[in-house]
Amino acid sequence: MVADDNNPPWFQEPAHTKPFTLFKTIDLDFVEECHCTALFPWSEQSLGVLWRGEKDTELLDGPWKQMISDWSGALAIGTVDSLLVIPLSASKSRKGLSVSVPKQEQNKAPGKNTSVMAVGWALPLNPPLEPLIVFSAGSILYILDPVKGEIIGHLRGHGGPITSIVVHPTYPYLFCTTSRDFTTRIYDLSLSPQQAPNNPCWPPSKAPSLGGAPHGLQASEPEGMGVGRCIGVLCGGPSGGHQAAVLSAAFHPTLPLIATCGLDRAVKIWFFPVTPSNQLIREDKPLFSSSRIHKARIMSVSWLSTDTLVTHSAPALMRRRGRKDDVYYEDGTVTIFRWIGLDRFFPAGQTIGKVFRGCSSDYQESSSFTLISTTSLPQQTRHVHVTQTFTGDYILALSLPDSVRLYNLANFHPRVIAPDPPERNPPERDIESEFQNVRLDDEEEEEDQPSTTIFGKSPEPQRWEVLVPGAQGSVQACALGFGGQLLVTLCKRRVCTWRETLI
Repeated sequence: MVADDNNPPWFQEPAHTKPFTLFKTIDLDFVEECHCTALFPWSEQSLGVLWRGEKDTELLDGPWKQMISDWSGALAIGTVDSLLVIPLSASKSRKGLSVSVPKQEQNKAPGKNTSVMAVGWALPLNPPLEPLIVFSAGSILYILDPVKGEIIGHLRGHGGPITSIVVHPTYPYLFCTTSRDFTTRIYDLSLSPQQAPNNPCWPPSKAPSLGGAPHGLQASEPEGMGVGRCIGVLCGGPSGGHQAAVLSAAFHPTLPLIATCGLDRAVKIWFFPVTPSNQLIREDKPLFSSSRIHKARIMSVSWLSTDTLVTHSAPALMRRRGRKDDVYYEDGTVTIFRWIGLDRFFPAGQTIGKVFRGCSSDYQESSSFTLISTTSLPQQTRHVHVTQTFTGDYILALSLPDSVRLYNLANFHPRVIAPDPPERNPPERDIESEFQNVRLDDEEEEEDQPSTTIFGKSPEPQRWEVLVPGAQGSVQACALGFGGQLLVTLCKRRVCTWRETLI
């Protein structure tokens, strides 16, 4: 797909009421239900960013162009007990691939299915240059070679179901996983699984610790087989880590930072160096942590620039007037905020150090942020996807039961700040005359009238709506590709491909 230089793209044209046109529909009647999806994320221009451009001249002329030609537009879909790979628009005719989760490795109760709930595309560090697909079933990771159609590795480590998989934007052989065991683990596909623990010593003992996964250490049993090794753990717990399930993560585009969010309503930013190490790196104190950005669990986090992030939360269960029997759901929110403590840890023009440690106000409840925009989300939102277009704009895609709603984050309005209350100088009252007018049967009147302006939230920005035909409330997720020119909607048993509408 090539952008039209004569006409602005749909996300920069408010009058463009139909941004996408349905191109292809694929029915998946042979699967029970689809859960997650990931588009092949790279193009020919991506090589200048990957590996910081170090392999640009080495791969551009041959292997890289061939891989892009073979896999551009390929889609990985996680379903019940299997992973599907579908070539939507690849130039080379490839057959679809279906890989079942190995039965002997499924960590599930008898009679229950294990769903593939997270999936991502990765690249090996060493030749041959062929894509890999990382996916999870329960708490186990699998590495699939889609060229051979074989699972070439599986890894254990997490003590709970894996909730998301995120690949590093610069070093695609690195990825991290979040889990309901309160931790985030970072993996390196250029290494082989650890077969014996290599943990540090915990004083007063002089022998390596055998604490295992619950303490952010290597377990005493083998980590797995094939390719991949856990090189670091962002621990949970009251010392500074998440105190509930971690639901999403995001690598910083240029700095050794990872942002995480979770069920505890907290957003955390961790320092993690991308350097080889024989020992497992364990971190339990982030550089930033705040639970005051959202009122409910935070479902996703993404970096927009060096110090700006966007997060979204689920609806929040609230009480009216503090009564336990009078509750309601408040809309979830999309919040854009700036981390103002970045320059303190990464001063401009200085070399990045090896050890970073903030004070307790950083890793417990930090105030080093400023809210830029806060916008309400529909309570029916099932999935949120943020992607960067070929123009540098960031698009927010909301998956609703029957449609996909699209926003350009550049159009989000600033927060509405509540004005200062006016000063009052009440006149002196005669206490005796006031009590003469009091009656026991007077009904209590509401003094505070409902306000027509919701302070703290932004007006809804310009949006585009894409109705999915025949969805009947089954839209599960969506993904944007080709710099915002391709949209994929995933229903329970159907995949729809949309192309940008040309004016």
